[in-house]
Amino acid sequence: MNQKMPHSAAGQMVGYLYQCEWALVELARAWFKDPEAQLRMEFLDDIEILHGQDPQQFVQSKHHGHPGNLAITSADLWRSVNSWCDGLDHTPGRVPMLRLVTTQKVPDDSVLAKLKAGPGRDPAGALAVLEAVAGDAEGAKATKDWRARFMACTAPTRAALVGAITLDDQAPRVSEVDSTLREVIGIWKSDEQGREILDELRGWWWGQSKGMLDHADPRRRQTITADELRAQIDYVLSKYTAASLPVSDLLAELTEAETAAYADRVFVEQLRWIGLGPRSLHVHIAEYHHAWAHRSMWLYRNHVCGSELDQFETQLRQEWKLIHAKLADRFDRGRAGTDPEAVGEDILDATMEAVREIRLRPNVDKRWIARGTLHALADNAREEEKPLGWHPKHLDLLKGSDPTEEEE
Repeated sequence: MNQKMPHSAAGQMVGYLYQCEWALVELARAWFKDPEAQLRMEFLDDIEILHGQDPQQFVQSKHHGHPGNLAITSADLWRSVNSWCDGLDHTPGRVPMLRLVTTQKVPDDSVLAKLKAGPGRDPAGALAVLEAVAGDAEGAKATKDWRARFMACTAPTRAALVGAITLDDQAPRVSEVDSTLREVIGIWKSDEQGREILDELRGWWWGQSKGMLDHADPRRRQTITADELRAQIDYVLSKYTAASLPVSDLLAELTEAETAAYADRVFVEQLRWIGLGPRSLHVHIAEYHHAWAHRSMWLYRNHVCGSELDQFETQLRQEWKLIHAKLADRFDRGRAGTDPEAVGEDILDATMEAVREIRLRPNVDKRWIARGTLHALADNAREEEKPLGWHPKHLDLLKGSDPTEEEE
């Protein structure tokens, strides 16, 4: 069903989304010229680029779903002029650059072409025509108040305002912004990884945008700096180097239902054999869950190959072998007390400590990845010839026999 509903606000919604998306492009571009640049939205204009407290650019963003031309009588133009008239009241003595970014086209034979950047730019030549259109009593009612606002300015102010206008036409539509972002940010990765990078960066950006636009938030900040954006870009890109991997910054807390879903798993059974309580079980289950989710994602998206994970698991297993063999032997000889659960917990703790510096890749320093992977190995215990486990008699327990029974 492609028919538009009569009360649909889809066009307006896309316009707001486009404004936030385009603001990211603007700040990324600003960084190359001014690392100290800042951006704010919905203050004096849709988008503002500042240096310190001084606005350098007012940017109006206009998105249209279908091709079309920006005419000298267009509502987009006069709505922008009206906004700039209001904005200039707050910047006395100086006029920042006034940019209208539109997905529409400014025809080459239009007087508005004189307001585009380039060799044909001639703001003075456009001024008289704009004043004539603004003063036309027969003009469109929809733009009447905006045109009157322009004519209410003094002649020098009108001249300065028009002289500061730059029309950026045929801007990418909302569905095309990704390619512009890739170019501005410098993403050279494959399409799949490029999308991942943009999705993560965009997620951060939407959070920052919400923080700027939520006036009810007492912690609200007015601006985002270009340096902050550059640092975030560098951070996200660093995850996709040969020495790193994309890792979630925030690990969601498992619900009771999610934790309970693992109750019958072998690795959980092995943890119960050494007497761990519900709080400890919850933590270990969560680390297994998050490590498994990341390994699955890395394999699915070809960030790692199976042999790389096999090598990582071999390193983890070797540390477990050394510790389990030593402590289990001590228990068998009666040199580690008579409580197998306590010895099993010692084996678990010592193994987790031993693997703390083992990394899948040099820059993947999240220790829960190794700990969770150990639990994955323990979960396969009934399928392997030399299974990993914590209890000093875990082999007997896996076979279903009671290790506490005395041998005949």
